[in-house]
Amino acid sequence: MKVLLVILALTGDWEEAFDRADPQTREAKESVDQLTEEISLLNLVDGLSLTKDQMTQIVALSREAVDVRDSTIRRNADRILEYEAVLRELREALVAGGRVAPDLETRVQTCESALNGIKHDYFVTLNGIDGRLRALLTKPQIAVVESYEPRLLPPPGFKGSGRPASETRDIEDHLYTIRALPEDRWKPAASALFDLFMTFEETLLGKFSEEKRATEMDRLMALAVKFRAMPDDEFESQTEKIANEVVKPVREFQKKTQEVQNDFMRASGGLTRTGKYLLNPRIVPILEARLKRPPDDGADEAPGRPTLESLGSEPRFEQVAAWLGLDAEQSVKARDAIGGAQIELICMLSAPRDDGRNILREFLGLLMHQQENEAMTLLGGLAPGEEKSYLQRIVEIKADADEKLRNCLSGEQFAQYLDANLDLFKMKRPFARKR
Repeated sequence: MKVLLVILALTGDWEEAFDRADPQTREAKESVDQLTEEISLLNLVDGLSLTKDQMTQIVALSREAVDVRDSTIRRNADRILEYEAVLRELREALVAGGRVAPDLETRVQTCESALNGIKHDYFVTLNGIDGRLRALLTKPQIAVVESYEPRLLPPPGFKGSGRPASETRDIEDHLYTIRALPEDRWKPAASALFDLFMTFEETLLGKFSEEKRATEMDRLMALAVKFRAMPDDEFESQTEKIANEVVKPVREFQKKTQEVQNDFMRASGGLTRTGKYLLNPRIVPILEARLKRPPDDGADEAPGRPTLESLGSEPRFEQVAAWLGLDAEQSVKARDAIGGAQIELICMLSAPRDDGRNILREFLGLLMHQQENEAMTLLGGLAPGEEKSYLQRIVEIKADADEKLRNCLSGEQFAQYLDANLDLFKMKRPFARKR
């Protein structure tokens, strides 16, 4: 406990320590704070894909908010100074231990009431500007700002997206997997994936009762039946919509939470998170710089061929195909080899067992909790209907896929693939069509 109190004391004294530091150190600290805030705002702006008209209006609203702040202080400077003098008089009276004179008590109450009225009018005006700000943004843009946490480095895929690229991307990847599974084998795998998702839901919504969990599973499996039956073009156009339907309970919870938070902020005279970030005076020079960019500054140029570093640990098949330089025929064969291996793996791990266990569910659950050693131990057991372990079968499945890739790639391309040591089981969306 003593150590904890010392740590808390040191944390609380952080700002005060800089107040007592030499001028050069204080100046450096102020510069660090400003740069941190500006970089965070830059990352946010880059993730919003604001139009020039939106940027122009945000600059105007931010300046209006600054004018409201400055003019309010200027108009009421005398009242603030008067309140300060009255409070000093009150403190002296209390220190002396005497009774607070009725006249002083009245003056304290009068000054306090006047300043509360000023603050009320001030926040009513600011909340009006906040409302106009939110009205000019799209719903996805507001969702980005409301969920944004200040950071120095943007998350992957965030820049220029208008919303975080990963918002439903992981769910969409699972939809492609479920859709690609064969008709007689998809249900155990889909059940494992949805069960894992519900475990995540419970971290936000609280532990489900058995009845609620069963109802939610029925909803998700019915949705899977629906999107598995869709034609390819229809599924491609509605993937994000379907993913949002999967996460509907989480979205509703987040929406209600944000509404409560915004209502509280307005009631207490504060700004919504959107207003807090986009009415910040420091956003004005950032947006003005964006508005001055020439239209041909290269922002819209097509990206070049991916590098190995840009692929990451879980690349999409299209990225890998572009990196290897595959032509159309090679892409079809490589996609079939990799997608077929993934489907075979998922079907094997989710295959019914005599003991009723779903190894896919257990394996993914262990990985979710970063228990990789336990997950690999799990694969040491015998696969259903086999005299080999899951791990031995995985090695065979990979070897078969690699042989197929060897036959459809050039020698140079195959060597490039092997040297990169890509995990074909972690590759995203290697499915051309529902099987």
